[in-house]
Amino acid sequence: MEHNRVLRLEHGINFRELGGYATTGGQTIKWQKLLRCGGMSLLSANDLAYLDDYGLRYDIDLRQTSETQMSPDRYPKHTTYINTSVYPFSDNRRIDRRLKRLFKRLVAPDTFGTQVYARMITDSHPVKVWQQLFSTLLANDQPNQSVLFHCAAGKDRTGVAGTLIMTALDVPRETIIQDYLLTNAVFMAADQVDNDTIITEANNGDLASRFNSALNVESDNLKMIFAVFDDLYGGGIGYLREVLGLSQADINDLRRLYLDD
Repeated sequence: MEHNRVLRLEHGINFRELGGYATTGGQTIKWQKLLRCGGMSLLSANDLAYLDDYGLRYDIDLRQTSETQMSPDRYPKHTTYINTSVYPFSDNRRIDRRLKRLFKRLVAPDTFGTQVYARMITDSHPVKVWQQLFSTLLANDQPNQSVLFHCAAGKDRTGVAGTLIMTALDVPRETIIQDYLLTNAVFMAADQVDNDTIITEANNGDLASRFNSALNVESDNLKMIFAVFDDLYGGGIGYLREVLGLSQADINDLRRLYLDD
């Protein structure tokens, strides 16, 4: 089966692979293991057959109940569906003092947006969601079987999930930001070029550079997450261990399951 950064689906929304991204240690993420996308309610019968052949076994839907009822997922019959909503936040009255100090110290163009991203990794409700996400990742221990995670557009909630996963897999932050911004490129390109061109340019890394120059300010959202990692927990692995409760053995297992030797 061919491997593309953007999957060749008829009605997929921002349907992408994390396979092929390199780690700081020289390994790469395996193909057919980690997928991200937007809504899945419009997938065709051909799309479902494609995803079944692709090995999709877990569909982690990060949307709220109102969203899932309005636009329910379509997924292959062999796929396990898990709905675990990132929103709403539950710590509205007791934001961590350290986080408040971080908000005051950092200057960002979109203060509200960056604060939302910070709270997506520190509020006690989404923290439980990320813990469940990693439990599913660890349970997906068979070759060529994929875990998919998504929200409505495949950008914000999905972008945070992708950031956490790639951090655990030791992917450089520059690559994580590029993958996050690729969402902009996919949506902007959709009305301008055909699907084959989108796939080809995404594979070559040209699509993001073509469309993201005016939108790089949005990278501040992920930079806020990295600031939380570094200022509050001594780095990404410190966050994963202290907040999400992953052990070093868990992190080693994730890298064994999702990285090429």
